Amino acid sequence: MHLTYQKLGTDHPMYGKVEALVADGTKPICYKTKDGYIPLEEGAAPVVASSEATEVNTKPLYVLSFKVNDEAEEMTFTSKKKLDKTIALFSEKEFISDLKTTTHNIVA
Repeated sequence: MHLTYQKLGTDHPMYGKVEALVADGTKPICYKTKDGYIPLEEGAAPVVASSEATEVNTKPLYVLSFKVNDEAEEMTFTSKKKLDKTIALFSEKEFISDLKTTTHNIVA
């Protein structure tokens, strides 16, 4: 999965409220704000109308926040294994500090 961060146009209803739209290819996943990530609100993505109530399948999105020479950075992962390998690699580097992981559930 390749995540992209797309800036919103002035005609988007969330313009000015969020920094970017996070998408997997062309499928929107969530919004990125200065405080973290928030799920898509109704109407932001195409909604398929259904007469039945369906269960929503979710999967985790791991966000690794860290500092490189006191500059804030973050990376996103969908694989816990890749996240753990990256944390192990980064913890060995003396110029990388403040490793912090947060987990968000996204629509699968």
